[in-house]
Amino acid sequence: MKTIKIDLDSPADPSIIQDAVRVLERGGLVCLPCGGTYRILADLAEPRAVMSLMQSKRRTRTAPSLVFIDSEKRLREVADVVDPALLKIARVFWPGPVTILVEPHPDMAPKVRKQLTSAVGRVGVRVPADPLAAEVVRGFGRALLVSSANREARQGAESPAQVRKNFVGRVDLMLDAGDLKPGRKSSVIDFQDGAVKVTREGAVTEADILTALGL
Repeated sequence: MKTIKIDLDSPADPSIIQDAVRVLERGGLVCLPCGGTYRILADLAEPRAVMSLMQSKRRTRTAPSLVFIDSEKRLREVADVVDPALLKIARVFWPGPVTILVEPHPDMAPKVRKQLTSAVGRVGVRVPADPLAAEVVRGFGRALLVSSANREARQGAESPAQVRKNFVGRVDLMLDAGDLKPGRKSSVIDFQDGAVKVTREGAVTEADILTALGL
């Protein structure tokens, strides 16, 4: 595992962003701080990278369910159908801590699609507000599969030492910002039967979401 020390209080070094993008482009895994935890990123379009991420988590029955994209315009590349209400939420709250649940696009690699839908039939999508994650996603130019950097059902995603212990030999590049202070979780929005439902209230309140929809 290659490790690069970074300072979240300073602008990201373009060369570090380029290093991360190169690792992702060749199907590797990148770990970086985002939202108060370390996250592992993989190319959503590369089945081998997706499987590598799942195996690194010791999670073979259900895949990580979060996808990062660089703008709401790319939502249509990930989702099968984008309802106008969800698009409105995306335009109001992205980049930001709001995750939208969608059915994966039918053009997604069948093996990846099967893993993503095996749990709840949908995948969460978000445009991250964290500058470092946003720069990596933008530099990569495609959707990235994301998972917290901890073994399934265990803690430790805020500690780089624990992350290295758990994922040595699995993660190719780690951007180490030291121990992180946990942040608030994202709010999760689902859309079924023509209705928007807040399935988890997080950093953005349900009232704010409903107001944005004019409800």
